[in-house]
This record gives sequence, C-alpha cells and structure tokens, in this order.
Amino acid sequence: MSIERIINVIGILGVIGSLIFVGLQMEQSQKIALAAQQQSRTEVLVDIIGGFDEGDSSFVEYISGIVDGTYSEDTTTVRDATWQIWMLYENDFLQYKLGLMDPKVWEAKLSSMLTIYNACKYKDITDLALRFSTAELSEILIKSSENRCP
Repeated sequence: MSIERIINVIGILGVIGSLIFVGLQMEQSQKIALAAQQQSRTEVLVDIIGGFDEGDSSFVEYISGIVDGTYSEDTTTVRDATWQIWMLYENDFLQYKLGLMDPKVWEAKLSSMLTIYNACKYKDITDLALRFSTAELSEILIKSSENRCP
C-alpha cells in the first residue's frame, strides 16, 4: 500500500470519527434542550400554583374539583389560573410539535388538557383562550373531546 492510500484511509476514518462525535453532541444538546423546556414548564406551573396562596382554596382543590365537577368557587385567581393553564398548554403543544417534548409527556399533557377542556365550570375561559391558540390544538381537543357541556 502506498503512503497516499494510507493517508486517504486515515483521512476518511477521521471524517467518520468527526461525524460520530458531532452526532453524539447533537443528541446531548437535544437532551439538554428537553430538560430545559421541562424546567421552564415546571417554573410556570409553580407560579400558577403560587397564585392560590392568596385565596381560601388550594390549587389541588381546584384541579380536583375541575376533574369531578364539584369546584364551586369563582374567584379572579381561579379564572386567571384557568387562563394561564391554557396558555401553558398551548406552549406545550408548540414545544411538542417542535420536538422539544417527549411523546409520553405530551400524552400526559393532552390527557390533562382534555380533562379541563371537558369541564363545564370554566368553559367560557377555555373557549376564549382557545381562540388565541393555534387552530390545530383546538382541532385535536375537539376530536378527542367527550364534549359534555351544554
């Protein structure tokens, strides 16, 4: 084998090694982006939950009541939290579409969205919030909905 061939083989192996390294770096960057997006979503939700510190009920009571239809309090905090949750859900949908959310996390988010979407208590806020979101998200919710509200 000539020296030129040896140099070419070494060069090709170097390029292949570089491509493998770049691929691994991209995979690591994707994981870091996913973790950062999850952290951002968590911070927003913690802020929403913190808004309930001023009222007589807790966020857990609110969510439980929404799920079983027994929540009766109608305060500005509750209405604002419902609006904020829908804005967070729209952001979740866009992050999922961009590949920044794990599909299993998206499935859990969609299930949560449908719970609130199917709750009649704050349907006025839900309908208004969805007018400001992407049409595709509204379509997904409508198709998957039980639509029990009058």
